[in-house]
Amino acid sequence: MPGARQRPARREPPHARLGRRAGALTAFVAAALAVAAVVAVSLHAHLPFGLSANSAKPARTAGPTGPTGRRKPPAPTRTVTVTTLGSLSAPASRIAAVPYGTGGALFLGGYDATEAPTDAIESFQSATVTAAGTLPVPDASAGAAVLGSNIYLFGGTSSTIYELNGQSFTVAGSLTSATADAAVATVGDSAYVIGGYSGSSELDTIVAYTPGVGTRTAATLPVTLRYPAAVSLGGQIYIIGGSTAGVPSATVYRYDPTTNAVAPFTTLPFARERESAAVLDGQIYAIGGANAAGERSRAIYAINPASGRVLLAGVLPQALADTVAVTGDGEIIVAGGTNEALAPVATIYAVTPIAP
Repeated sequence: MPGARQRPARREPPHARLGRRAGALTAFVAAALAVAAVVAVSLHAHLPFGLSANSAKPARTAGPTGPTGRRKPPAPTRTVTVTTLGSLSAPASRIAAVPYGTGGALFLGGYDATEAPTDAIESFQSATVTAAGTLPVPDASAGAAVLGSNIYLFGGTSSTIYELNGQSFTVAGSLTSATADAAVATVGDSAYVIGGYSGSSELDTIVAYTPGVGTRTAATLPVTLRYPAAVSLGGQIYIIGGSTAGVPSATVYRYDPTTNAVAPFTTLPFARERESAAVLDGQIYAIGGANAAGERSRAIYAINPASGRVLLAGVLPQALADTVAVTGDGEIIVAGGTNEALAPVATIYAVTPIAP
């Protein structure tokens, strides 16, 4: 109204201004948390075991072989790369293998796509797989080693030790019990069959076999171990993961054949079973595996045999367990296994150090 005196604007009480600012701050914090949640989900989707955001941080529990929950994985260093070398003649898992020929491998038995043991023997040379004979009986989950000029196959569906000399198999001896799902490593002229499963119970034994001498129980593990991996390096044997009473382990043991002493050496970032392992350039590599939920892993961990330090060295193109690994010519040959769908695969990979 013309000439009317305007009323001064009413000042907002201090407590109202504070409330409004608090509300704005709350909205900002909520938005920031939402963004963080999106980032977290993205990161969890790339964890080594391929976990979802809802299962990325389960509670840690104490198992018979040490912690079974997940720890924060070490920062990736990517010291190895993985390439496809070729394929087996058919998908297979839990194959036995030894280095063979010029930087190649010999694959023996394994489970086929119907989960039946096979009698196939295949030679892998220069990216080519060729048939190389058959086993005396179908076999899977056995172990193999080279001693002298001969190849030996240990257990699997029985306790039998077979010797392969050229194209001929003979029975060389017998393990102390039927032994499947064990690890095998060699030191000197002896092979050591570590842990495993008898068909009715898990095993806690380390059984030594020496050609011309026979078998003996060399040592006892602190726990029973099924599905471990093992390698030898510097006269010592490193026993990696495995499971006790169905609970995967994160423990790496070191066994000294000269004293028959077994002691914990280091710990993996994740408990696992059904992994494979091999030595390359003085480092131990643990490849793939499965956790307590049966989730397969893409992770390749490097274990320093001097310090016990464990680093994430690389990742497989797909999550796998039940593979076999042998050291070839400047690379680790990784073959077969089971994928996330628990189906066997035929792929053969090369794990190769990245040039500095």
